[in-house]
Amino acid sequence: MVTKRPRWAPDPETYAARKPPRSDAYREVADREDHLRETGIWWTEVDTSPIVANDTDGAWRRFRANLPEQVWNAARLEGMAFTLAEVQTLLEGHTVGGHPTTDELRMLALAQAYATLRDLVGYGTFGVDKSTSDHLNRIIARHETPDAGRFRGEGTLRRNGSDHLRSRFAVLREHLAETDDARLLALIYFCAAARTRFYGAGNIRTALLMTNGILISNGCDAITIPGPRRLELDHALDTLTTTDDATELMRFLVDCAR
Repeated sequence: MVTKRPRWAPDPETYAARKPPRSDAYREVADREDHLRETGIWWTEVDTSPIVANDTDGAWRRFRANLPEQVWNAARLEGMAFTLAEVQTLLEGHTVGGHPTTDELRMLALAQAYATLRDLVGYGTFGVDKSTSDHLNRIIARHETPDAGRFRGEGTLRRNGSDHLRSRFAVLREHLAETDDARLLALIYFCAAARTRFYGAGNIRTALLMTNGILISNGCDAITIPGPRRLELDHALDTLTTTDDATELMRFLVDCAR
């Protein structure tokens, strides 16, 4: 049943005209507060157009073909001095010598995590959810912490803070569900996860895998952060940590995607 509008109710145009105009500065402050409340970070306008969206199958095939380079660059960001050829050898199931055992174990874990992401996207089972993130972190950080795959406070050292992290992740997912641009969604996820540090180890590596899962699932190529740009990444992460401002880090990731 459709009810008539009461005579005292102004039409939408009249109502809008009566509302005081919001200045750009006011809107920016309001947006910042909303972003901080929902994601733990804030940002100003970021041009996501350099991250080109094509088709999911093509993006997945390119990710699969470039897997050794993806793993190699991720390892260099962590200070692991493997060559691209050695990474290729490890991905083929063979061992390489000349490296500390801890580095080789971490490299194998990283390679398996990237292969796992490849399969999750390929089979259509990737999701922007805690179980997927936990699964990837469990692989990546398995040689670094006994609590791999668990939010801080969920594992051997249980703390009440784990409830806060689970709540933070749930609110973040709600915000992402309302984000129309999948490219911006991926950037928000990476920066929010990097700032919150859900896990005891492997946060940046896990965040990048989840980010690339979002991108590939939406037809965009995965982002590779070249090893030589580690200092730029560190600077952007430092800005994020000290100010909660993710703009620099988002723009850096977009630049890496060009």
